[in-house]
Order: sequence, then structure tokens, then C-alpha cells
Amino acid sequence: MKFSALYQTYDAMREPNYALKVGGKSLDVGDDARLTRVECELTCTRQAGVLALEAVLDPEQEHGAAWLDAFQPGAVCSFSIGYGKSLTEVFCGFLYDVLWSDPLNGTLMLLEAVCLDVRGRLMLTSCADAGAQRAMSQMIQDILGQSCYSELAKKRTIDPAPKDWDLPALRPGPSDYAVVCAAADFLCYEFYAFADELYFGKPRPESGAVLTFDGPNGLVSLKRRRTLAGQCAAIAVGGTDDNGERLYSRQARKKDSGFGTDKMSGVLSGDFYQPEPFVRTMAQAQYLSKARMDWRQRQSGGLTGHGVGLPELRPGRFIKAEGLSKPVNGTYYIHTVRHILDETGFETWFEAEE
Repeated sequence: MKFSALYQTYDAMREPNYALKVGGKSLDVGDDARLTRVECELTCTRQAGVLALEAVLDPEQEHGAAWLDAFQPGAVCSFSIGYGKSLTEVFCGFLYDVLWSDPLNGTLMLLEAVCLDVRGRLMLTSCADAGAQRAMSQMIQDILGQSCYSELAKKRTIDPAPKDWDLPALRPGPSDYAVVCAAADFLCYEFYAFADELYFGKPRPESGAVLTFDGPNGLVSLKRRRTLAGQCAAIAVGGTDDNGERLYSRQARKKDSGFGTDKMSGVLSGDFYQPEPFVRTMAQAQYLSKARMDWRQRQSGGLTGHGVGLPELRPGRFIKAEGLSKPVNGTYYIHTVRHILDETGFETWFEAEE
């Protein structure tokens, strides 16, 4: 969808609205209970999605009393945001931390809460059979398939490990979250959540662009970045096979394309060599060298933006910029989105890479 069409659909984003559910119940808004600020950060990076809420309520009134009873640590919560009656669920998680401020001589109580998504729940658990030895894919399936996560992630996509890497594995971390992150880091997989969806699998699942920025309306800033930080000419991975023979695979950098890349290859001549004690076959070495080179090269360019609230933006999806300046036009992959709703309105910040 083009941004210009969305801008018209939402009547120029004039009336932001939201819906909050806690413990499966919708919380009604009124003079005695309302949100004053919401900050929701969603990301593909190795951290949990966070929903931070600030609310004012009168615990002596109907709505305020209902909010007070609902906000209990551990309760499942979901948050939808949008304009008018058109709302999009952007977060599903659980109440992790709650702070109640006594009204003292007044009548209104300030309530502050932090909610984490399903990845935050993984930080608090450790699969019971911690000492069992299983194939890597089975270990991930066992962890993410636990019933305690079903309310937070009703839709789950879990890709198996590549065949050459689906070997017996022991838990490499103290929590379920540490285990899954370690597996994702090693395989160069993605691991993220959005609303009630959980994804663990190959990077950049195929999808069309969720939004095309085709003009300046509604945008406060849009910045294109190109950097040499952390870049190299190639990634080399080494190991030893079962006969003690050395294994070595080198993946050269692909030709950089897009604005600002003409001189990059001329200044990148070094290789990053990464010996891996777990590499036992040439196929494993080749997989890691290619996956790590692809991951590193994607970090060389990105797009950051800030503008009116856009609930359609989400991690793990593509966006496009066209009809704007030459450095900015192109296709990008969103890895972080931050929505902020307060008494001044609804705005969205996002970060994307090539």
C-alpha cells in the first residue's frame, strides 16, 4: 500500500485511538481511567518487545477500580492502535512490572506498567529436561512448543535447522531465551515476535512491502545511512573434520549496489577469519561463511524514519521509498519499530536495513 493512500484512508491521521486488553478483558476508558502515555518497541534484535504504559485512574470509580484489579504481574495483555475504528493489534505479552502511586490527599492514582512479549516470558523459564541431549531442531521445538507460551504466541513459525547442523545439542544457556538466542545467533536465523505471532527461522522471510513511502506527507524525517563500520571483504570459517583434516571456507562480499557504494570495495581488503570448533564438514563451513557474510553486509546500509503513527509498520517486513531523493529511494527490511501515543498524538519511529 502506498503511504499517500493510507493517509487518505485514515483521514490524515486525525483521530488516533487504541484498545487495551488485560487478562482477556477489554478495559473501558473514561474520565476515571485512561492512558496518558504508551510506548511500544518491537524489534528483530536480541531483546524482548516492550510495551510501557502510564495511566491515570480513580480507584473509587467503576472504570478505575476495574483497571486497578486487572493490572497484576503475570496477566496477559494485548494492545491495538490506529485511527477511529480501524485498529491493528501490535503487541501481545504479559505484565512484567507494575508501579502504583498512592493518591495521598488526591483522588487520582498514577499507574505505570511494563509488559514484555513472548521472548520476555522465555527469559523466566527453563525447559524441565535441561540435561537431555536432542537434535537442535527438536530442542527449539520443545522450548517454543511449551504450553505456557500458547496465549502469547498463537501463531508460530519455527524453521528446522539446516540438515548439516541438526546435530545432538545440549542446552547452551540458563534460560529458554538464552538457548533460543544462542541457536539463532549461530545459525544466523531471525527470532522475533509481533502481536501474537512468533518467528524463528531463516532471515528475511519473503513478503511484499507493507508500505511504500511515495511522498513527504506525514513524515518528520527520513534518513539514509551508508557505513564501513564492521565491514570486510570476506568471511572465512575454519574447522576440523572427523579425520583431523583442516576445513576452510571463504565467502567473498557480493558486489555492493545502491547509492553511495561506488568506492566501498576499494577500501575493503581484509578478511574476518572465524575458527569454529563445531564445524565438522565442508558443508557446515560453507553455510556459516555465507550466512555470516550476508548478515554483515546487510549492516552497511539502512534507513531511519519518524512521522505520524503507522500501525502497519512491523519488524520482519519490507518497506519501499520511491519518488523521494536519490539516496533514499529503495527497498528496506524493518528491524525495529517504536510507537508512541500520548496526549500530543500518535507517532512512529522505525529503523530498517538493506
